[in-house]
Amino acid sequence: MVYMHITKEVMDRYLSGKASAEEAEAIRHALDHNLIDLNDWLPETEWYHTEENTPFERRDNIRQLLLRKIKRANRRRLVYAISKYAAIFIFTGAIGWGVFDYWKKPAQPAPITAQHKEPAPPPQPPLKVTAPPKKAAQQPEPKGNLYYINSGNLPMQVAVSDGSKIELYPNSEVKFADGFAALAKRDIYLKGKATFTVAKDRSKPFRVHTAGLMTTALGTVFSVDELQSSVTKVKLYEGRIQVQGVSDKPGSASLNMQFVPNEEVTINHQALQIIAESRTNSSAFNRKGFYQEKQNRLIFKNMALKDVLNIISHNYKVQLQFDPETIENKYYSGTYENAPSVYLKILTDLQQLHNIVITVQNEK
Repeated sequence: MVYMHITKEVMDRYLSGKASAEEAEAIRHALDHNLIDLNDWLPETEWYHTEENTPFERRDNIRQLLLRKIKRANRRRLVYAISKYAAIFIFTGAIGWGVFDYWKKPAQPAPITAQHKEPAPPPQPPLKVTAPPKKAAQQPEPKGNLYYINSGNLPMQVAVSDGSKIELYPNSEVKFADGFAALAKRDIYLKGKATFTVAKDRSKPFRVHTAGLMTTALGTVFSVDELQSSVTKVKLYEGRIQVQGVSDKPGSASLNMQFVPNEEVTINHQALQIIAESRTNSSAFNRKGFYQEKQNRLIFKNMALKDVLNIISHNYKVQLQFDPETIENKYYSGTYENAPSVYLKILTDLQQLHNIVITVQNEK
């Protein structure tokens, strides 16, 4: 057996399959007879970081990593040791991939510390102890507002802090206080259309503000729609609500209407005029009545007299005097061409049909 000095070039030829038979035999003989001291390759304390039975197919990755390590290190001092280590690692399987993870970790530099001696502070005068100032009474912070805007194509579900729910329709927005706990009333400000499911709290009215109108409820389900620029539609599904006119115009007609389930009203909120109304009459026949302005006509269908007179009073800004008992449980249907003084014709027909007296006191 010819003993050969194993250099990096010999090991590279062997790993790439280009070594001569003599070179290959010398390397195998060195490995088989433990002629290489493994402590030259890696300190014994670092062998515990390795894992055994490393798959042979990692050979190429290991070799590339070793070559990169050689470039960064002192070539003359480490080339021989790393080349020998690669041969032992690949063919004996004694040292695992973990050693390379260990090598890849950059050495942590020792922490650099410095001492800086601060100049001695000048002597301070003795502190004068005074009583702490009295704290002013803490005022509750004003509540912030929550804004929701639905710019999508489907209704948006909005939860209110008191447990109420709002279904906000597309192209609509709503604003209300972040919390109602410290407030006396629950005020909601709506632009567009929404359906409200109100949590019951009789001590705090639930009020929806829209252009020119305010709808109040204590525990109910209703919808408010003002998607049209000058018209607001309010419909009640459960409970009771009150619809009031809100106007800063002096002498404006006061609007105050109450509704029960399945009733609705459509109001021109600019002029505070009722342009459509649907009522569930509590008559023995349970007939549903409605009023509607359509194609320059006024249409009354099974409307209770109290609702007909209320519409006339609000829309034509007149005060009407009559005996409430004489109009109880009385209903009216009729169609009229719309005109500024058409209400006089309607009042005349009502008096003749129901044998009642209605006096127009003066314009509001």
